[in-house]
Amino acid sequence: MKNIIHYAILSLLRRWRKQLGLTLIYALVVAFYASIIFFIASLRYETQVVLQNIPELWVQKVAGGRLVPMQTDFLDSLKNIRGVRQIIPRVWGYNFDSPTGAVFTVMGSDSLLQGLKMVNSPQKTILNNQETLVGTGFLELRGLQLGESLTLLDNRGKIHSFKIVGVFTADSDLLTRDLIILSPASARLVLGLGINEITDVALSIYNPAEVDNIGRKLDRRFAGVRVVTASQLRATYETLFGWRGGVFVYGSVLAIFAFLILAWERAGGLSREEKQELGVLKAVGWQISDVLWLKFWEACIVSFTATLLGIVLALWHVFVWQAPLLKPFLIGWSVLYPDYQLVPVVDIQSLLAVFALSVIPYLTATLVPAWRGAITDPAEVMQGG
Repeated sequence: MKNIIHYAILSLLRRWRKQLGLTLIYALVVAFYASIIFFIASLRYETQVVLQNIPELWVQKVAGGRLVPMQTDFLDSLKNIRGVRQIIPRVWGYNFDSPTGAVFTVMGSDSLLQGLKMVNSPQKTILNNQETLVGTGFLELRGLQLGESLTLLDNRGKIHSFKIVGVFTADSDLLTRDLIILSPASARLVLGLGINEITDVALSIYNPAEVDNIGRKLDRRFAGVRVVTASQLRATYETLFGWRGGVFVYGSVLAIFAFLILAWERAGGLSREEKQELGVLKAVGWQISDVLWLKFWEACIVSFTATLLGIVLALWHVFVWQAPLLKPFLIGWSVLYPDYQLVPVVDIQSLLAVFALSVIPYLTATLVPAWRGAITDPAEVMQGG
């Protein structure tokens, strides 16, 4: 076996120009597909991190298939639900910023949300009606700085001004880049909600194992409400970040299509030189199994070299260059998008997916024509060559 491997290396070196070109094309195909795999793995990991502190349940009022405000009186009905530890009324919505053309998320809260960090921590732990906390996106688009005033238009076109007392760090850009936090009263004013209206309700549950049961109980008890669990929200975000813009489908189809073309060309048959080489080897006493092992090791050397090179290129593209070829598909139509840093995440599952796509088809495409050549009579091969 050692001699066969040595001969396989020498055989590849004799045709090094052809093998080099094949390996480079092969590596580029692998790099593209691996970039998608690593990109999605990083986004899923980031989603799990930023959503780890969210409540277990949300209750929303729906009319005509759309979310509508609910009255604060509804909170009294939730106090009798067993297993509910805390009831958190939420005021939030979207505000279109005509000067920049961006849509921002406005949330009402009188203090910093759990799990979010600030560039400069606000001196006050409670926001008054003239103060706000903002994400980095608003500051960049408006050209504002900490301590300056932020102006917003409410749904009736009236201007409201707030002092920026805190800015979220870039580490939380996935959640906060387009976020504006106001006091609950100011948020209601900007969003056009009444003093007794809220957007939805978040519920904290004592026993996480009872979340689904409590959710079903709420569905049965209250008509016209939609219950969303934290697991459903995480799954939605993972799907959004992993598939938005058709990244995975687009990349997979292109990568597989390009690789199939390469594999088809390879499986089209042995070249004249390769047929003659197999004929000589069989004439000097090589068995069919020896020929197959030779081609197997040649294919392994090429495929593993190309795959490893492609993985290195993918890691560099995604985690060093921050995936410039893939991020535009995640951005979609938004004027404002998260300018976050992709966290290097490479797990065994991702690597196995890359190797399964790249190595196995190439080995098959190499061994099938090699087997056909190996079972052909040496004299026939030499005469046909």
